[in-house]
Formats: sequence, structure tokens, C-alpha cells
Amino acid sequence: MKSAPYLAGLLALACLSPSAVRAATPDCVVEGGTLLSWPAVDPLWQMCWLPPNQSIGPRGSGLELRAVHYRGILVAKRIHSPMLFAEYRTSTCYRDWKDTGTPTLAHTSTHNAMAVPPDLERLATTSCSVSKSPTASYGTCPFQQPSGGGYQCTTNNGVVIEDLGDHVRLTSQYRADWYMYDSRIRFFDDGTIEPTFGFGNNNGTFNNTTHWHHNYWRFDFDIDGADNHVVAENGVDQPVEFSALRGAPGSTTWTVRNTVTGRGYELVPGADDYAVATNESGRNFHTIDFMATRYVASQYGDNPSYSLGDCGMNQAALVNGQSIDNEDVVLWYRVAVRDATAGNWPPSCGTGGNPPCIPQDSMICKSAGPRLVPFGPWAPVNDVIFAHDFEPAASP
Repeated sequence: MKSAPYLAGLLALACLSPSAVRAATPDCVVEGGTLLSWPAVDPLWQMCWLPPNQSIGPRGSGLELRAVHYRGILVAKRIHSPMLFAEYRTSTCYRDWKDTGTPTLAHTSTHNAMAVPPDLERLATTSCSVSKSPTASYGTCPFQQPSGGGYQCTTNNGVVIEDLGDHVRLTSQYRADWYMYDSRIRFFDDGTIEPTFGFGNNNGTFNNTTHWHHNYWRFDFDIDGADNHVVAENGVDQPVEFSALRGAPGSTTWTVRNTVTGRGYELVPGADDYAVATNESGRNFHTIDFMATRYVASQYGDNPSYSLGDCGMNQAALVNGQSIDNEDVVLWYRVAVRDATAGNWPPSCGTGGNPPCIPQDSMICKSAGPRLVPFGPWAPVNDVIFAHDFEPAASP
């Protein structure tokens, strides 16, 4: 028979407001991946992480996070990037793969683990971190950077985890032939999430054609569970699936919230997200910035095969009129960069009254990404109630 304190505890738990909840933890045996708990004592964030070669979806999805929890509350079922494109001004284009890891330079104590505070002067370094020349390549790890002193390249599928005081950062690098990509995702103690995608190049191949890279983040929010979610654009709830543009800087944000608990996240575009206009090439391959869709099992993109020559993202395969009113929803968010080459951008530049040509910058790494900001009654850490708080005491 349960003890009186145990039953009283259960009664108190049942009467709690949404801001004080029974904490949950991810089960990485079930979810897949490796458990991350940050900080190590009384963790605010817990999740399961997987390197690119273990990520899900056609041709992978890069650094992948599953069962992401904040203060013991489920935030997202999955955060990853299952769609990635290289689009050329003329001729061909590619749907790049995201399951081939490549080394990252970091202190060995941060390789696939969080053990000691990193040297803030020598944080994890990818090709994207150091590619500052418009024409010179930095190759693959160690990118002509000093090693030694405990700093070595990770294994090909390494993930670097760094405790940076007020946040923890996960970094992973992967490649598709001559292109080098990285994902960096920061989780702050106030619940903010900052995913950044970097677009680089390891040897200058196709350095003579202006081109664009497009990455689509997939945020499968399951705040307090999968159901009862709505998505709003600039504060207005949307009843059915929709796609949208960022508009002018600062003009548009989107939110997802659980209508029962009131907890949610706001997606705020980053400053660099506005650098390249939608469909700048004029080829109509990438025409939207945001999608809100109803969750469909095993739907990790717009195309189940992801053929190399599938040039455009087919939003009609994802946004097709289903209800997202108190449903299980998924947010998709595009970031893009332009690699200008050969003094040929913008079109007809440098002649007559046209604007000057953009200097070549094709080998300079560029990155972009939004901020995901929590709102609603997220529990103060001291109010979180763990399952063991109500376990009956052992008999004397």
C-alpha cells in the first residue's frame, strides 16, 4: 500500500499549474542517439544527438537531435535539416546529401562529449570557420590551423559539444563532394535555441559560376506532447497548412504553441537570413521561406527519393490543405546564401547605368539561421517535480 506522503504528493502534482510539471527525460535507447544533459548537474537541457551518418531521411539530415527536453518538458521530437540544395545560375543544380561526415578541429575532451570547459580562444573549427578568402581553399581538417595541445580532428562522423557557460553548443560538419556544410545549434539557459547552418567549399570546384545554397530546417515541435498545437503568423492563428515569405527585415515572425499548456516558441529570422532574396536566380526552384504542415509519419521532405538532379523544393507536396488547428505540426524554415563568381552578378552588372558587379566571394563561407524563443509558463527549474520526488520511502 502506498504511503500517505506518496498519495499526498500525487494529489499535489495533479493540482499543479502548467508552470510546475513532472519532469521527463529522453530515452536514447528508444529514440536512438547519445544522451546530452546540460549542465551536467540539474540539467536544463536533455536530448539525444546523432551524427550525420546516422541521421534520418533520404540521404540523411545532418546533425540530428531527437526528444529535445527543456526543464524536463518535451520541446521537439526532432530538429534536423533534411533538404539541402546547390542551385546554379545556369545549367544544372543539385540536391546535396547530408550523411557524409567530415572532421572538425576541436579539443579531444569535446569530441562527442562534454567533459571540460573549452578554451574560448580555440573553439570548434570547421572549414566554414576559417574560409575568409574569396578564392583560396582551406581544404579539409585541420584547415591549415594549429593543432597540438589536445586539439585534434574528430573522426569523420564526429560531433563536438562545448559548454560555453550560459549555453551549450553542438557542432558537426559534413560534405557533398566539394561543398562543406556545418550545423551549429546552441541551447541557452533561458530556453532560447539558435540553429545556424554554414555553407562552405573545400577546393574551389565550379568556382566560376554564381550559385546559391538552400538549407531547409525541419522543426518537429511536440511541446508537452504531439497534439494540441497551433501555428500563428504575426500573432494570427492559421487553421490550415501554409507557406510564407520573410518579408522585410523584422516584419514577420511565426509561433507554435500548445493550446492546453500555453507553452510555445517564436521563430525570429536572423539578420543574415535576409541577405539573399527568395528565388534570386529567377529559376523558380526555391520560392518560399517558411512552411507549417501537419505531421505525417516518415515525411522528411518533399520527395521520397531525393535524386541528385531534383533541382527545386516542391512545397505542394508538403503544403496541401490539411488542418493544423490543434494538431501535431511541423515547421520548415529555409536559409540561403549566394556565392558570386567571375564578376557576373547581378545580371548585366557593371554596364551602362547598372549597378557594379559583386566581387567574387565564392570561397568565403557564409552562414544563416533564426532564433527560437520560448514563451508561456515554462517552469522555473526549482518548480520542476521529478518522478522520484514521489517515490515512497523504503521501509525501515
